[in-house]
Order: sequence, then structure tokens, then C-alpha cells
Amino acid sequence: MKKSLLLDADVVIDLHTLELFDKICGAYDVKVTKQVFDEVKYYPKNGIKIPINLSNEVQVIDDINVDFLKMVQREEREARLTIDPGEKTSIAYLLQAEEDITLCLVDKAAIIIVSYMNLNNKTVSLEKALRNAGHHTKLFPRHLETSFRKCIKEGKVRRLQNKLLS
Repeated sequence: MKKSLLLDADVVIDLHTLELFDKICGAYDVKVTKQVFDEVKYYPKNGIKIPINLSNEVQVIDDINVDFLKMVQREEREARLTIDPGEKTSIAYLLQAEEDITLCLVDKAAIIIVSYMNLNNKTVSLEKALRNAGHHTKLFPRHLETSFRKCIKEGKVRRLQNKLLS
């Protein structure tokens, strides 16, 4: 049985740009929230916008618990960061999910927030997700495990500063 992997919009777009989306779909049971599904429209290739159609490739999650979404928004404000709606719904789903699922993010603020919320054990860098799928390739710096770990560390520091000093 494949592991479930929840993707953010930036990850979906980057995977299409790098022509690695099929590799991830072959290795994982890929899911996105409805908000992410709506955000993902196209990816750039040779200066052209290529449409993305995820309809048959991923499971779309559209039942996000409002209380968990509000919790993400509170933590976002407390950490003094801003993340996009797709990232908010993805993190909220991570909180509510009864299944074993891992969230793949590349946006610095979103990675900091999941660490701030002590959810970093339910997240993965794009580099690590691809390596676990058996693929090794050159990636953008924001995809790398080292960049991911820096953001995780920053989230833990912010949590200590904000939670202990309040």
C-alpha cells in the first residue's frame, strides 16, 4: 500500500515544471485540498503557461474542519507569518486527518508554521519525498532538505520565543 502524500500548490507546480509529477504519483497516494486544486492552474515551460489538470491524478479533499482552519489562522497570526489559503487548508487537514498522511511543502513561511505548531514530524521536504520515491535529481534550493531543516529550526525558535514569553 502506498503512503499518502498531501501536496501544496507550489509543490504540484514545481513537480510539473521539473517533469516529476508522474514519479510522485507512482510512488505515493497523492492528495490535495480543494483550495490547492483550485490554485493549481498552470506551470511555466519555455516561457509558455502549460495547463495542469489534476482531475484523474489526485484525490481532492474538500471537507476541512473549520475549527482546525481557525486554529491554523490563530497560530499564523501568533507566529507573525502569512501563508496562502491552500497551505492553511492543507495544515488544517493534517490536524484533522485520521489517516497516516505526510504534507510536502516548499514555502518557507508554511514550513515555519508547521514547525511552530509541532507538526514537523508529519511533513517532508520535496527532496526527501523524491528520494523516497527512488528519484535523485538536481532541484531548486527551496526543495532541498537543508532548506527545509532551516525552516523547521526557525519555527521551533519562534515557538519558544512566542509561547514561553507570553
